[in-house]
Amino acid sequence: MKPLEGVRVLEIASIGPGPLAANTFLELGAEVIRVNNPKAVDLLPTNADPSLENRINITVDLKSKDGIKLVKELIKGVDILLEGNRPGVMEKIGLGPEDIHRVNKKTVYIRLTGWGQEGEIANDAGHDINYLALSGVLSLLGKDGSPPTAPINLVADYGSGTMFAVMSGLLGIYEVRNNNKESVVYDVAMFEGASFLASLMFGLNDVGLWNEKRGTNLLDGGAPFYRCYETKDNKYVAVGALENKFFKELVSKLNLPKDMVNEQMNLDKWSEFERVFSEIFIMKSRDEWSEVFKNTDSCVTPVLNLDEARKHPHAISRGSFLNNFPRSDNMLKEKNNKVTKKSIQSIFTELEISKDFIQQVEKNGTLLIN
Repeated sequence: MKPLEGVRVLEIASIGPGPLAANTFLELGAEVIRVNNPKAVDLLPTNADPSLENRINITVDLKSKDGIKLVKELIKGVDILLEGNRPGVMEKIGLGPEDIHRVNKKTVYIRLTGWGQEGEIANDAGHDINYLALSGVLSLLGKDGSPPTAPINLVADYGSGTMFAVMSGLLGIYEVRNNNKESVVYDVAMFEGASFLASLMFGLNDVGLWNEKRGTNLLDGGAPFYRCYETKDNKYVAVGALENKFFKELVSKLNLPKDMVNEQMNLDKWSEFERVFSEIFIMKSRDEWSEVFKNTDSCVTPVLNLDEARKHPHAISRGSFLNNFPRSDNMLKEKNNKVTKKSIQSIFTELEISKDFIQQVEKNGTLLIN
C-alpha cells in the first residue's frame, strides 16, 4: 500500500508546476481527478508531458452554474483541492476557499501562484523567469558580462512551486487527520520558494563571501574544482570536488603535483588550475574519463543528455525511470504496488450524485468525460 492511498485530489487544470504536483500525489498513491477547461489552448502536444498521465480526466465548464454545482458535489469526497489561477478567480466563479469549505471543511485548499495571493503585483502575469528574477536567484546565474541565464523552468516552477505544493498537501492531510484542523488553506508563491532554495547564497552574500560578478564564486563555476570541462569527443564531465579530501583524490587520479592540494582555496591559483584541468580533460573522451573516475571519491561524473540518463546503468539498477520517464516514488519500498484506478462514474455513484443531474450536464455540454 502506498502512503497516500485513500486520498483524493481534485486538480483544477493548469500548466507546469500544478500538474507535476498532482502527478506526485498520484505516484504516492492518491487518486487524482483533473478538471479541464473546455476552452483551454494547449501550449504543448498532449503526449509531451508525462506528468499529465494516469489521471481521471473530466472537462467541466466552470463558467456555468451546473459546472460549479458539479465540482461542489465532487468536493464532498475530496481531500485536497489544487488550483493555480490568479488571485480572485476562484472566488469569482464560486469555488474560492470559503465556498469549498462551506461544502467540506476537511478539504485542504492549495493555491499555487507565482506571486502569492497578496502583494502589489499579486495579479500580474508571469512565468518562471519572472519569479526567479524577483527572488534574487536569476541575478546569480550565467556568465559575467552577459545577461543572466534562465535555467529552463526548473527552479521557480518545479523546485519551488511543485515541491512546496506537495509539501502543503502532505502538511494539510496531517493537520486535518491528526490535529483535527478544518478549512486549511495554503498560499504557495513560487518566487518565495525560489528565494528559500537560495538561502545559503543569501547568507554567503551577507558575510561577504559571495561576489556579484557571476562565475567567480565557489558554486557558480568560478572554482576550478566545481565546474564542467570539455572532453576529447566534444562532450563534458562535471567536477564537484569541493571538500579537500575529494580534491586530493582528483589531483591524484590526474597525476598532478601533490602541492596543489594545499592550494585548493587559494583564489590566485584558480585560473591556473582551470587551465591545467582543461588541458588534461580534453585528452580523453567523456566515457574514458567516466571509467577512470568510476567508484572513486573524486566527484567526477559524465554530463549525460536526457536519453543517456535513462540508459545509465546506475539509473537502471535503481529503477529510476518508469515507462521511460522519471518517477517521484522511487524512495518507497512499495513503489511498484499498483493502485486501482476508479472510473469517474464510480466516484459519482460513491458520492451519490444524481444520475439525472449527470445526464443533464453531459447533455448540455457542461461535462465531458475524457
